[in-house]
Amino acid sequence: MDNNLFQRLKELIESNQNIGVVVAPNPTFDGLAAGLGMYLSLTQMKKNVAIVCPTDATVGFSSLVGIDKLQKSFGGGTGNDLIVSFPYKEGEIEKVSYNVDGGKLQIVVKAGPQGLSFNQSDVAFQHGGSGNGVMPSLVFFIGVADMQSLGFQKPAGVTVVNIDNRSNNTKYGDVVHVDSKFTSLSEEVADFLTLLEPQIELDKDTSQNLLSGILSATNDFQNGAGSYLAFEMAGILMKKGAVRSATGRYANPTTPVMPSANYFPPAGQSPMGGAATNPVEAPFQPMQPIAQPVVEPQPAPVAPMQPVQPQPVQSVQDTQNTQPPADWLAPKVYKGSTVL
Repeated sequence: MDNNLFQRLKELIESNQNIGVVVAPNPTFDGLAAGLGMYLSLTQMKKNVAIVCPTDATVGFSSLVGIDKLQKSFGGGTGNDLIVSFPYKEGEIEKVSYNVDGGKLQIVVKAGPQGLSFNQSDVAFQHGGSGNGVMPSLVFFIGVADMQSLGFQKPAGVTVVNIDNRSNNTKYGDVVHVDSKFTSLSEEVADFLTLLEPQIELDKDTSQNLLSGILSATNDFQNGAGSYLAFEMAGILMKKGAVRSATGRYANPTTPVMPSANYFPPAGQSPMGGAATNPVEAPFQPMQPIAQPVVEPQPAPVAPMQPVQPQPVQSVQDTQNTQPPADWLAPKVYKGSTVL
């Protein structure tokens, strides 16, 4: 973000206590995540904040933190009440009363000793409800291409900040931050909020919302359109505690959650949840022995051949000179003691 633009936004936040955030009707996951990220951070800065979406949020957004804070209009409720607002300074107003004169309701603002410093042009009228009563003097429009399409008429004294990344944005507002080179609104908001440090420190919930918005807009960085800022902000947000996971990313109610491999449901309950229908016990199958790997026999090592030593040859003459024993030719008589 340009330093001049950042300083301008920082000064506006510091000088305004009542701040509003508006997201487009039927918002994208990224658009609502960016809006809630801004809402949570401003709340952390002790501002009176209201976030408005003209349409109801669907179940697909239920994983976003702060989704229960969405209102249909500033002040909440059905929008049938008339709210009159004007600048207020401590000590200027002594009391406020009303009376009916000629069929008209008159609201009387009795000035204090210092008198009233605002003019008639500073008085604003707006339909609202009975919510938290926040009437913003600074409004962030996030992902809204045309402010007039919402039927929002800018009251006097209200500053409008326009944050968007679509080329069809009409560039309305007092402060405009519209650039189509960014792939997500969440990265634009994250870029601004991280620059506010150390004035604020992004907590885990805000970081998770913004990371989920970036992942949704970039299809988990698989569509090849992620900008450099998207990768940079994703790294910073993960460092602050956000996670890339099936639950920490973004909700997809059409995709069933499969059980893990080691999950066994209780009796009477199917693995996908709920009661099991027609449970059938599978017959017992004995475990098959685990085949042992075949080990090829290794050939025995062959000893090296020893050279054959020549043996001395006995001559024939030496054999002929050998004399038989003296009793060789005498008759042999058995001399044993066995009697037959």
